[in-house]
Amino acid sequence: MRKKAQVMNLRTSDAVEDTKKRIRLVSGRQIIVDSTEKEERIQFVEPQGEIAMTVRMTDAGPVITVQGAHLELKSTESITLEAKKIEMRADEEAAVKSNGSLEVTSAKNMDIHSSDEIRVN
Repeated sequence: MRKKAQVMNLRTSDAVEDTKKRIRLVSGRQIIVDSTEKEERIQFVEPQGEIAMTVRMTDAGPVITVQGAHLELKSTESITLEAKKIEMRADEEAAVKSNGSLEVTSAKNMDIHSSDEIRVN
């Protein structure tokens, strides 16, 4: 049997008077809801105090920040990333794997740089 989540109603006047609302969870984690004139923010905080996830609603749009040892995005169908610029960085390794075909397309120049060997099998 599923339990219904308790809903918190934050009125604008509540947010102005006391901008931070805390929900302490049984696990020791906290959910912090904060509202200012420029943004609203929800933070998920670990028992040791590290911020695991932040969702900010700004005038420019939503910003989601996730920090942790692992981040998984899973979908039974597809995942689409769409932006003016997408950048991926890895301190140790990066891999792109496909059990099917793999297509890389560029409308402009495609550069491949390596300070070591480049191999094509």
